[in-house]
Amino acid sequence: MTQAEIKLCSLLLQEHFGEIVEKIGVHLIRTGSQPLRVISHDTGMSLDQVKKALCVLIHHNLVVYHVHKRNVVEYEAQCSRVLRMLRYPRYIYTTKTLYGDTGELIVEELLLNGKMTMSAVVKKVADRLTETMEGQY
Repeated sequence: MTQAEIKLCSLLLQEHFGEIVEKIGVHLIRTGSQPLRVISHDTGMSLDQVKKALCVLIHHNLVVYHVHKRNVVEYEAQCSRVLRMLRYPRYIYTTKTLYGDTGELIVEELLLNGKMTMSAVVKKVADRLTETMEGQY
Protein backbone atom coordinates (compact mmCIF):
# COMPACT_ATOMS: atom_id res chain seq x y z
CA MET A 1 0.00 0.00 0.00
CA THR A 2 1.57 3.28 -1.09
CA GLN A 3 1.46 6.43 1.00
CA ALA A 4 -0.64 8.11 -1.69
CA GLU A 5 -3.26 5.34 -1.51
CA ILE A 6 -3.34 5.52 2.28
CA LYS A 7 -3.78 9.31 2.14
CA LEU A 8 -6.57 8.95 -0.42
CA CYS A 9 -8.30 6.32 1.75
CA SER A 10 -7.95 8.68 4.70
CA LEU A 11 -9.57 11.55 2.82
CA LEU A 12 -12.41 9.37 1.53
CA LEU A 13 -13.17 7.96 4.97
CA GLN A 14 -13.02 11.43 6.53
CA GLU A 15 -15.38 12.90 3.94
CA HIS A 16 -17.94 10.09 4.06
CA PHE A 17 -17.89 9.04 7.71
CA GLY A 18 -16.05 11.61 9.84
CA GLU A 19 -12.89 11.82 11.89
CA ILE A 20 -13.33 8.87 14.28
CA VAL A 21 -14.15 6.34 11.56
CA GLU A 22 -11.31 7.71 9.44
CA LYS A 23 -8.82 7.28 12.27
CA ILE A 24 -9.81 3.65 12.85
CA GLY A 25 -9.94 2.82 9.14
CA VAL A 26 -6.52 4.31 8.37
CA HIS A 27 -5.01 2.61 11.41
CA LEU A 28 -6.24 -0.77 10.15
CA ILE A 29 -5.03 -0.05 6.62
CA ARG A 30 -1.55 0.78 7.94
CA THR A 31 -1.22 -2.02 10.49
CA GLY A 32 -3.25 -4.86 8.97
CA SER A 33 -5.43 -7.26 10.93
CA GLN A 34 -5.79 -6.44 14.65
CA PRO A 35 -8.04 -7.29 17.62
CA LEU A 36 -10.36 -4.70 19.19
CA ARG A 37 -8.30 -3.94 22.30
CA VAL A 38 -5.11 -3.40 20.29
CA ILE A 39 -6.94 -0.99 17.97
CA SER A 40 -8.27 0.92 20.98
CA HIS A 41 -4.85 1.04 22.65
CA ASP A 42 -2.93 2.06 19.51
CA THR A 43 -5.38 4.81 18.51
CA GLY A 44 -5.96 6.08 22.04
CA MET A 45 -9.73 5.87 21.57
CA SER A 46 -12.26 4.31 23.92
CA LEU A 47 -13.52 0.80 23.25
CA ASP A 48 -17.00 2.20 22.67
CA GLN A 49 -15.80 4.62 19.99
CA VAL A 50 -13.78 1.89 18.28
CA LYS A 51 -16.76 -0.49 18.34
CA LYS A 52 -19.06 2.11 16.78
CA ALA A 53 -16.51 3.00 14.11
CA LEU A 54 -15.97 -0.67 13.29
CA CYS A 55 -19.74 -1.16 13.04
CA VAL A 56 -19.94 1.63 10.45
CA LEU A 57 -17.01 0.23 8.48
CA ILE A 58 -18.36 -3.34 8.57
CA HIS A 59 -21.84 -2.13 7.61
CA HIS A 60 -20.35 -0.54 4.48
CA ASN A 61 -18.20 -3.64 3.72
CA LEU A 62 -14.98 -1.68 4.23
CA VAL A 63 -13.73 -3.86 7.10
CA VAL A 64 -13.95 -7.63 7.50
CA TYR A 65 -13.44 -9.64 10.65
CA HIS A 66 -12.05 -13.10 11.29
CA VAL A 67 -12.67 -15.25 14.37
CA HIS A 68 -9.54 -17.20 15.27
CA LYS A 69 -8.98 -20.01 17.74
CA ARG A 70 -9.76 -19.12 21.34
CA ASN A 71 -12.46 -16.71 20.04
CA VAL A 72 -10.04 -13.91 19.19
CA VAL A 73 -11.66 -11.58 16.64
CA GLU A 74 -9.39 -9.59 14.34
CA TYR A 75 -10.53 -6.75 12.11
CA GLU A 76 -8.98 -5.97 8.75
CA ALA A 77 -9.59 -2.96 6.49
CA GLN A 78 -10.13 -3.49 2.77
CA CYS A 79 -8.29 -0.60 1.11
CA SER A 80 -9.47 -1.58 -2.37
CA ARG A 81 -13.08 -1.27 -1.23
CA VAL A 82 -12.43 2.16 0.26
CA LEU A 83 -10.89 3.28 -3.03
CA ARG A 84 -14.01 2.04 -4.87
CA MET A 85 -15.87 4.89 -3.22
CA LEU A 86 -14.30 7.09 -5.89
CA ARG A 87 -16.48 5.28 -8.42
CA TYR A 88 -19.79 5.93 -6.65
CA PRO A 89 -20.75 8.88 -8.90
CA ARG A 90 -20.06 6.74 -11.98
CA TYR A 91 -22.18 3.90 -10.58
CA ILE A 92 -25.06 6.29 -9.95
CA TYR A 93 -24.78 7.93 -13.38
CA THR A 94 -24.62 4.60 -15.22
CA THR A 95 -27.61 3.27 -13.30
CA LYS A 96 -29.61 6.41 -14.09
CA THR A 97 -28.73 6.06 -17.78
CA LEU A 98 -29.70 2.38 -17.91
CA TYR A 99 -32.64 2.22 -15.47
CA GLY A 100 -33.94 5.76 -14.98
CA ASP A 101 -34.65 7.73 -11.82
CA THR A 102 -35.89 4.79 -9.77
CA GLY A 103 -32.77 2.74 -10.46
CA GLU A 104 -30.62 5.73 -9.61
CA LEU A 105 -32.36 6.18 -6.26
CA ILE A 106 -31.97 2.49 -5.39
CA VAL A 107 -28.22 2.50 -6.06
CA GLU A 108 -27.80 5.84 -4.27
CA GLU A 109 -29.55 4.54 -1.14
CA LEU A 110 -27.42 1.41 -1.06
CA LEU A 111 -24.19 3.34 -1.51
CA LEU A 112 -25.13 5.87 1.17
CA ASN A 113 -26.45 3.40 3.73
CA GLY A 114 -24.37 0.28 3.21
CA LYS A 115 -26.15 -3.00 3.79
CA MET A 116 -29.94 -2.72 3.69
CA THR A 117 -32.86 -5.08 3.37
CA MET A 118 -34.78 -4.91 0.11
CA SER A 119 -37.92 -3.76 1.91
CA ALA A 120 -36.02 -0.88 3.54
CA VAL A 121 -34.59 0.18 0.17
CA VAL A 122 -38.02 0.05 -1.49
CA LYS A 123 -39.59 2.08 1.34
CA LYS A 124 -36.90 4.78 1.23
CA VAL A 125 -37.00 5.03 -2.56
CA ALA A 126 -40.81 5.16 -2.56
CA ASP A 127 -40.72 7.94 0.06
CA ARG A 128 -38.20 9.92 -1.98
CA LEU A 129 -40.22 9.48 -5.17
CA THR A 130 -43.37 10.61 -3.35
CA GLU A 131 -41.58 13.71 -2.02
CA THR A 132 -40.38 14.51 -5.53
CA MET A 133 -43.85 14.14 -6.99
CA GLU A 134 -45.40 16.34 -4.28
CA GLY A 135 -42.73 18.97 -4.83
CA GLN A 136 -43.69 19.26 -8.52
CA TYR A 137 -47.28 20.28 -7.75
